[in-house]
Amino acid sequence: MADMLKLLKKVNEKEIDFNGGKVSVKELTFNEVQEFSALAKTAEDVDEFESNRNSLGAIIRKGVVGMEELTDDDLGEASLNSLKELSEAVLEFNGLKVSDVEEAGND
Repeated sequence: MADMLKLLKKVNEKEIDFNGGKVSVKELTFNEVQEFSALAKTAEDVDEFESNRNSLGAIIRKGVVGMEELTDDDLGEASLNSLKELSEAVLEFNGLKVSDVEEAGND
């Protein structure tokens, strides 16, 4: 049973390109996903959630290897685009990213 639990609790990682370097994003636990769901419910809409420093920071701290100790000051010194890119990579790796619907163009 212990071996099965070890397999169940294994957290996979994926290396991605980011700002000219490489970072590893990791799978979130069920409990972590629940925390993010609660954060999302407090936001009025998706745009507010995506730009909310607390939400972005929570996702990055939990989902990017080596950024667990990221401070609010660190977040404040990063560009919004960088924060969004990292958080979206974490969410996408975890199957949580909602795809943007492409507008149909005239042919």
